[in-house]
Amino acid sequence: MKNHTIYQTPIDKLLTLGDCHKITNEYNYIAELGLDTEHIPGLISMAIDQNLNGVDSASLETWGSIHACRALGQLRAEAAIEPLMQLFHKLEDSDWVNEEMPKIYGMFGEVAIPRLQAYLADESHGIFPRITAIHSLEEICKQHPDTRQKCIAALTQQLKSFAQNPYELNGFIVASLIELQAVESAAVIKSAFVAQSVPDEITGTWDNVCDSLGINSDKIALFTDINLDEVSQLGDISTDEMTQTQEIADSKETQLQDVITDEVTQLEDVSQTQEISVEKKQPDQITTDELENLAITSDDLQLIEDVTMDVEQLHKVETKTDEQKQSSDIDNCETEATQLKSEVDNQTVTASVKQPLSKGFGGFATSQGKAKTKKKKR
Repeated sequence: MKNHTIYQTPIDKLLTLGDCHKITNEYNYIAELGLDTEHIPGLISMAIDQNLNGVDSASLETWGSIHACRALGQLRAEAAIEPLMQLFHKLEDSDWVNEEMPKIYGMFGEVAIPRLQAYLADESHGIFPRITAIHSLEEICKQHPDTRQKCIAALTQQLKSFAQNPYELNGFIVASLIELQAVESAAVIKSAFVAQSVPDEITGTWDNVCDSLGINSDKIALFTDINLDEVSQLGDISTDEMTQTQEIADSKETQLQDVITDEVTQLEDVSQTQEISVEKKQPDQITTDELENLAITSDDLQLIEDVTMDVEQLHKVETKTDEQKQSSDIDNCETEATQLKSEVDNQTVTASVKQPLSKGFGGFATSQGKAKTKKKKR
């Protein structure tokens, strides 16, 4: 009972209440003990008093910190929000911290959300203290339904870092989102499961999650990088307004898809027109600009040039062949004429040598016969 001298009345009465399981959260500390805002500093001191946490578990005083925390919650003492968070990691092995602190932060309400979100994001803290922060956000949502959007946004924002988060931490975040029926977080949850970053033993499979949330997996797309901090500022927006906003977004997306489709169709028509125009033109009539518009590559141009050169060479070869053939025919004719003239001359000379100087009618006849033969040969 040595701690009685440290705390003034009525705060010291908390050291005599004993087992917190016998005195539930429904106990009205403010009314029963006459506590008020002026007692907040003393209550904070008792709540984080390490000496009380080290006393004999059979002593009534060991329960004093828990009762002080409950009293601070009922007073909604904003000044106590951050000091009490040190209990998350200093007493992380304590069952009462894991059980009681979320309920106490639930009493603090909306004002505690930013601090809890910051604590959850702090990687210097161990996984169990961060899990206590997760459960505290969940409890705030349950006790204050008007904070639902902000609590879900805080949890979902942390889940977006599923690739960096500890494996088990993702599991507890998903479990809380399921408990809060956070259908709006389904895309992020699905992405975490696709990345195999959620332990099934904590949440069940993705199919189990879909059943719990009443959603169709095929209709859930993987999330894009949305700033959920902005979403958390929309706490006053009703479900109907959110639905209308989604419908408008879907309509805009449909219109955009139609515009894109029309533009693609127009481009295809232009491309086909250009192809027909080119087919009607000769290769030497195609301008450089037209080639560029048709996206003809340098390899295509080289191929066209090579084929054109081959055709020109083929024409040259054919022309040369024809010229050579004509020249050969003329040479043959000249050769034949020369040979024929040579034969005639030879025969004439022979006849002149053999004919006698005076010849009669027989000799004349023979000469005439040879002459006729010469004419026939010619």
